[in-house]
Amino acid sequence: MGDYTECVGQSGEMCGSVKGIPTICHPPAEVVVFLGEFQYKIDAKGRLAVPARFRPQIEGGVALSRGVEQCLYVYQLDAWEQKGSELAASNPNPKIRRMLMHRFFSTSDACEMDGQGRIIIPAKFRQYAGLNGEAVVVGVHDHFEIWSPTEWDRYNDEMEQEDLTILQLPF
Repeated sequence: MGDYTECVGQSGEMCGSVKGIPTICHPPAEVVVFLGEFQYKIDAKGRLAVPARFRPQIEGGVALSRGVEQCLYVYQLDAWEQKGSELAASNPNPKIRRMLMHRFFSTSDACEMDGQGRIIIPAKFRQYAGLNGEAVVVGVHDHFEIWSPTEWDRYNDEMEQEDLTILQLPF
């Protein structure tokens, strides 16, 4: 194990070697960042327009999940798979790990955009997030979230009360 090293090849690919023997090289991961806040309507069929700047990143489909707060998380499918691996590795207690995996993955669903750049939000998700015809779509770096306008306003008011000056931020 201690003999493994990683490097970046001339092409920008991640490469590794064990005891000097090259291993498989992987292309660098594409960095996807979701930014911004957008207000949209949800139609009677549960369709929500995805912000135009997010659409290219989710053409392969998304994982829709209940959030920790009363909102919905939307991840690219491969990013959601990675979150599952991180979640499984994050807790050594098997009971808690199973509970977390059940909480996030049994309440998730895969969906794709239609030709107009919309995703369908199933009724159980709309009910959980309190979505009644309107939604706020919020970019959160590696994913985006869907909130009811009322809950988003409440959450923002709560965030405004926090003193961020005590945190060591990278900017």
